[in-house]
Amino acid sequence: MNHSDSKDIERWWQSPLGQQLLKVEREIVSQLDEPLPGYFFLQLGGGESCLPLSNRASSHCLVAPEGDVQAEAESLPFKSHSIDNLLLLHVLERSRDPHQLLREAERVLAADGKLILCCFNPFSLWGLRRLFSWQDSPPWDGHFFSQTRIRDWLALLNFEVTEQHKAIYRPPFRHSRWMQGSLFMERWGRRLWPWLGGVSVMVAAKRTIPLTPVRESWRKRRLFPTPGLVNKPLTRERNNGSR
Repeated sequence: MNHSDSKDIERWWQSPLGQQLLKVEREIVSQLDEPLPGYFFLQLGGGESCLPLSNRASSHCLVAPEGDVQAEAESLPFKSHSIDNLLLLHVLERSRDPHQLLREAERVLAADGKLILCCFNPFSLWGLRRLFSWQDSPPWDGHFFSQTRIRDWLALLNFEVTEQHKAIYRPPFRHSRWMQGSLFMERWGRRLWPWLGGVSVMVAAKRTIPLTPVRESWRKRRLFPTPGLVNKPLTRERNNGSR
């Protein structure tokens, strides 16, 4: 992502639609089914922190153009296994190499660390908005990946998806008045089409033990040995009437 692209996405996050998205996703992250363990919290993207506040002392770091650290998401300046929780806030869609981004996330996460992925859902009104746009401005210039593909990528890196949430069933209106007027669609969307939310929040845990154990190919035991592999029994033969 070049400098101009970074400025464009930063301006979009400050728009009414971007601020609404931050508000919704911040609420989801703060109310996850399972608590986020550990001490070091890292967020990539978003411009503003969406990491939940903890009662215990913890260290939060925001990697963004105006954040605590400026760095490429595909090459993070952190030691391996040093981060307890990593939040990717719509950076996967805009990454020049999403596979490398996920590999880098796996590298810096500690064992059993949590990866939180906030992504746009291509099978939603937001996905339709991108499909019928010029795709020349954020966030529509990014690539919206299906949840099935993301799950496959995570499984290859030995991540286990532990929970997933969908949100924002309203169209991506630019004006706050239209957004407020379509609020009723949130209630109906959660009831009638829960999988068509505009955004998805997926939580995956980094496992150190392979999720799919390698089974040894056991040979079937034979009740009776193969005839060709059995030695003939020794017998006494008569020789000229003697034994």
